[in-house]
Amino acid sequence: MATIKDIARLAKVTPSTVSRVLNHSGGYSEKTRRQVEKIADELHYQKNEAAFNLVAQTSNLIGVIVTNATTSFAAPIINSIEDWAYQNGGRILLAHCGLNDSKRLKTCLNLMAGRKVNGIISVSVQFDEDNLKLLDQLQLPLISLGVKVSNQPMISIDNLKATMAGTNYLISHGYQRIALVAVDTNDPQTGRTRCAGYQKAMESARLTPSIIPGDYSFAAGKQAVELLLAKGELPEAIFAASDDAAAGVIYTAQEHGIKVPEQLAVLGFDNSSVASMIYPGITTIDQPFKPMGQLAIEHLTNQNVSSVELPYQIKERGSVAKYNSAQS
Repeated sequence: MATIKDIARLAKVTPSTVSRVLNHSGGYSEKTRRQVEKIADELHYQKNEAAFNLVAQTSNLIGVIVTNATTSFAAPIINSIEDWAYQNGGRILLAHCGLNDSKRLKTCLNLMAGRKVNGIISVSVQFDEDNLKLLDQLQLPLISLGVKVSNQPMISIDNLKATMAGTNYLISHGYQRIALVAVDTNDPQTGRTRCAGYQKAMESARLTPSIIPGDYSFAAGKQAVELLLAKGELPEAIFAASDDAAAGVIYTAQEHGIKVPEQLAVLGFDNSSVASMIYPGITTIDQPFKPMGQLAIEHLTNQNVSSVELPYQIKERGSVAKYNSAQS
């Protein structure tokens, strides 16, 4: 592996000059810069980031903590953060903390502190009291996406209004028996807020709410349909709390010969990649995931960390139609 001394020898300059060039600290000519960078590139030189961070007491690292990177909504957020970091000379340290796993979240925070990240972006991570205290002790800037972390800025849509809008969208299309499925009713933020928005819209229209809990997953969508069929209570429309769950609803409905949207309308939430990957495409609440990730890393990098509420919209595809024409 090439070293600074190897570059200095070939460039016929001192190792300290090479170090200044590679760290962009000035004190050299444009000719020297070009020469050193050319040789470093030819030798495939890799700076020892860990050693540099220890000396500088800082880094170009941004920490990203997610509950699960395999969900369809996490991927576009992570991609937008990584794209911005790549284009602006930053680095990303990604860690998974699991769902409501306090011990694992603590490990993630200590990892971030040990690697001297400049700040942390948390994606749908809920902090318990112990980890809030640890975050305060570490004195690391944090910005949360999707959920509120006490005394920290957040970038999110208004989940209450978005769920009300989705429910009213179905009502405006003529549906009255509408079930909300695959929503985590024990989730004190996203889950309960989406339940509240749905219930408020249903009650305002003098309709009876029906909620089937779940964990936002494809499997939860499938289980909801199976349960409704077993009880003989299949509604006219299902509002799934995520696109993954909506895909599970559509898959299971079609397994049972139920046509979507002719016999069952399905509305999702997120506008993740899965919404356009199945047939019919999922009509869904569009969350601006790419701007969320980009805004978060820009705010941390520029040390302008503040809360932002982003707009949502309903993205129409084929899983919802007017009830009169969809009625079996």
